[in-house]
Amino acid sequence: MKDFKSALLDLKTPLICDGSMATSLYNKGFYVNRSFEELCLVENEAVEQIHQGFLSAGAIILGTNTFSATVPKLTQYGLQDKLKDIIFAATSICRNTSKSEAYVAGVMGPLGLVLEPLGPTSFEEAKEFYKKNVGFFIEAGVDGFRLEAFHDLKELKAAIQACKELSRLPVMAHIAIQENMKTSYGATLNEFSKLCDTYDVDCIGISGEVGPSGALTAVKKLKQISNKPLSILPNAGLPRYINDQYIYMCNPDYMGKYAKRLFQAGAHIVGGHSGVYEEHIKAVSNALQKEVHLEDVAVEFINNKEDLQQRENIKIPFEQRSLLSEKLSRGEKVLSIEVLPPKGVDFTSFIEKIKILQNNGIEFVNIPDGARAVARMSSLQLSSYIKSNFNIEPIPHFTSRDRNLIGIQSDLLGSYINGVRNVLLVTGDPPKLGNCPGATAVYDVDAIGLTHIVNQMNHGLDLGGSPFGDPTGFVTGVALNPTAINQDLEIKRYNYKLEAGAEFAITQPIYCADSYEKFMSQITKSCPVIVGIWPLVSLRNAEFLKHEVPGVEVPDWVLDEMEKVANDKEASILKGIEIAVSTMQKLKDNVAGFQVSAPFNKVDVALKAINSCFN
Repeated sequence: MKDFKSALLDLKTPLICDGSMATSLYNKGFYVNRSFEELCLVENEAVEQIHQGFLSAGAIILGTNTFSATVPKLTQYGLQDKLKDIIFAATSICRNTSKSEAYVAGVMGPLGLVLEPLGPTSFEEAKEFYKKNVGFFIEAGVDGFRLEAFHDLKELKAAIQACKELSRLPVMAHIAIQENMKTSYGATLNEFSKLCDTYDVDCIGISGEVGPSGALTAVKKLKQISNKPLSILPNAGLPRYINDQYIYMCNPDYMGKYAKRLFQAGAHIVGGHSGVYEEHIKAVSNALQKEVHLEDVAVEFINNKEDLQQRENIKIPFEQRSLLSEKLSRGEKVLSIEVLPPKGVDFTSFIEKIKILQNNGIEFVNIPDGARAVARMSSLQLSSYIKSNFNIEPIPHFTSRDRNLIGIQSDLLGSYINGVRNVLLVTGDPPKLGNCPGATAVYDVDAIGLTHIVNQMNHGLDLGGSPFGDPTGFVTGVALNPTAINQDLEIKRYNYKLEAGAEFAITQPIYCADSYEKFMSQITKSCPVIVGIWPLVSLRNAEFLKHEVPGVEVPDWVLDEMEKVANDKEASILKGIEIAVSTMQKLKDNVAGFQVSAPFNKVDVALKAINSCFN
């Protein structure tokens, strides 16, 4: 590993921090009427198990169990004379657990005293308390210092000066802020940033008080006022008092989702504070793993190019793989309707919808794979059935959420011999969003990795690069979100998907043609793009898509139009079709086609939209 300071300054690679030692120990049955730091001396295995759990979950920065190991706080338990022993034991446990796979940060929290002029403790007294800790940490051999959950900037200044006067090791400084973006002492983010600039602190951030949502707001504000690496350690939401104890209700998937947003907003280090357990850090690690390896994935694709080029002559020509590839090759418009699979074994209604599409001349049907993390009939199995029984070509969605690397390849090969040729490769929604909240996600790879796997198979190679005989002939599609909040990241990921072998793309639902065209104007390289269209059926439907479906941009004028007919069900449907057709008319000359969703499985609505535009 590179040295700790260099790792902190490498802003391209996010670092995973651990979670809460205190709440993890409490969860193991140790009560708050004792010193958790003393456990380093008397229950060292429990402390080690927690460190090991965070390390296994993906943490690269482990903090010592010393948040309250200061003379004033230890005095409350008569342990002040054991400060050195505790710091040495805590550092040793953390170091032995890390096994050179993680950095060891000496953790220091507030003293539990009120400094002048509000209280009797002088600034110099506070600094001397911290100097004791710093000296012991240096002697014990930490990689740097992690100052956490400070409310009083004067106290934080004392801790920073103690670190800087005795050591050149890197310093991470965190304050605890409330929802108003100030500490309980009224200190602002701007004042905090200026203090850290004055003393050349290596990394700044927040820890505690707010949950992931408040932390995201803080990141955006800090990014505007500081160019230092940002470390964000939120609580697992706000605690609730249940059965005489405080419980943090934030689930791991939620933490993982926000970890990605925090990184995209500018956070370099992401971990957790109170209520954040091993499971939360694992979710954070899984979410950021995709971001960590974006550059690595691109390099891997480039390194594989030579091997793939040598096998280019055995690939099935693109235009010969399916009707979809044939139409895309000729520049003919692709018109597809998305139909949800059934939740049970009775697929009579689903089949009736396929018959309606076929009888109306629709050539393609899109079939989601567990959309919104809801358990439904397999998209690949349904596609095999459609391919064998209808004159309509399926485009199944295929996620990495539910399959490991072995299952991905096995399912694809199995579907191929059953006639499936088109696949839309997506990462998949987190399980906690759906109807099986106890389910776990796999995510061995994301959509970029999936695309790479299918590209390998189309060259007759497995994921390891070993030939397996005749190549597959999949037509490889990927998702594209032209209205994503982070446009730069979306473009970056799209380029990686193209590099991995993407051959067509289907967008999120588009309601604003100008937004789509603006996004595409920034693209220097592209594959055929099929635009997603969702005809609205009610004002409530429009409001849900605007406010609760990430990445879908519903302009205000659309809401205004739907509100005009909000009390008339039939008029609402017609207005939704009218809006959809308007978008299609504006874009149809510049796109490869449209994938029109059947809202709430109303295929007649999707058909009317297509017929109104093209007939």
